[in-house]
Parts: sequence; C-alpha cells; structure tokens
Amino acid sequence: MLKQTALVALLATGTIFAADPNAADLAQTMMKAMGGQDSWNKAHFVRYDFVVNIGGKTLVDRAHLWDKMTGRYRLEGKDKQGRDTVALFNIGNQQGTAYVNGKKLEGAAAAEALKNAYGAFINDMYWLAMPWKWMDQGVNLAYLGKKPLDGKSFDVVGLTFGKVGLTPGDSYEAFVSPESHLMEHWEFKLQSGQKGSWDWKYATTGGVKLASNHTTKDGNSINMGDVKVLDTADEAVFMDPLKRLRTK
Repeated sequence: MLKQTALVALLATGTIFAADPNAADLAQTMMKAMGGQDSWNKAHFVRYDFVVNIGGKTLVDRAHLWDKMTGRYRLEGKDKQGRDTVALFNIGNQQGTAYVNGKKLEGAAAAEALKNAYGAFINDMYWLAMPWKWMDQGVNLAYLGKKPLDGKSFDVVGLTFGKVGLTPGDSYEAFVSPESHLMEHWEFKLQSGQKGSWDWKYATTGGVKLASNHTTKDGNSINMGDVKVLDTADEAVFMDPLKRLRTK
C-alpha cells in the first residue's frame, strides 16, 4: 500500500487556479477554523513525524523539522537495510547533504538520497497540512454538495490539479464538517488508479491546527507524532547529522 503514499503537495502559494464560489467559501471558513492563513504563514519551525502502520506493521517511520522561513529541512529515517539516514537540504533548491549511519554520501548515491528526501517532504507534509493548501496556485476546487458519512452530513469539495506537483493526475474528495468546519474525512484516487480514504484528527500548536493522526475503519494509521510549531530550533540540527530530532 501507499507506494510511499505518493500524494502530491503543491508548494507554491498564490491565488486559486479555479474554484466555484461555494468551494472557495468553504476553504476560507476551514482555514479560519484552523487558525487563519496569517497564523500559518507566520509559523517558523514545524516539527512532526510520519509513521505509517498498516496491518499492525510499521512500514514507514520518519522524523521531520522544517524551517518555513528559509526552506531548511532535516529528515531522519531508515533505509531498507535498517540503517539510520539523515538528509539536510533546502526545499527551495533541493540541494544539501545526505548521510547513512553518519557517513556522508557522495555522487550518485547522494543525489538519489536527496531526491528521495525531497519526495518524502512532499508526501509527508501533505498528510500534515493538506487543508492549508487548498488555495495554492494550480488547485481546482469544486463544491460537490452534501454527502452522508457515519450518520453525519458533510459538505464535500472536490480537488483536482493543473500541471503542478509530482502527481497532478490525483483527485480528492474532502468531507468538511458543518459543525467543526474542518476536513474530517478524505477520499482520494491517485493517477496510478489506487483509491483510499482516511479520517483526520487534528492538534492545535502555535495557534494553528495541523493533522495529528489519520485512521481507517480497519485499524490502519498514519500518525504525525507530537506535532509542534516552534518559534526557535537548535541551529545545529540543520548542520550536524549526528544530532537527533527524537530523544528516544
């Protein structure tokens, strides 16, 4: 499952590419309920994890720290051999350094590791902050009406994409609660043909709401760890591969 959960994140900010008025109003109301666009724009450092548990097994376990103001990024994880991996890079130019068990990679190995790290950022950040990205340039919003789910009625917004991101052929249906004004359920169809749906839970940190956990009816989860928006961070973590984001 998940194929590294390749769900595209649209990084550019700007005006909506296309949206009907109802969908745009829902997007604005949702962002207000999450703390407001200004609060999200002012968030400096974002610390989160990405832990995928499918069928009782942990398939992916990564730790992230993002400096939203400069684009600096630290990603920690493990490779297929179970070795510790660290990537220190900038999301703006995707340049940086990569390490396996503390040893710096060079040449093609380094380039591949940084490419994979950037892909992990794209994917994992979307699971963290997808509702904040509805207003990104290249996103098409369409109001699909009300639909029932688990005994409740939701406003449903369809999201499709222009020629942006890594997988522009993906399409989503977002179920927004009229009570909480949050996207509480997400159904997707990837350009690969894969389909799925997840329920979303949120944490409030630094004045904004970000995803804390995603679950399915059969017990799978994509957990974001102890999500934090921080004003400061240890500068060394963006330079020293031997530092650790997790204490355990």
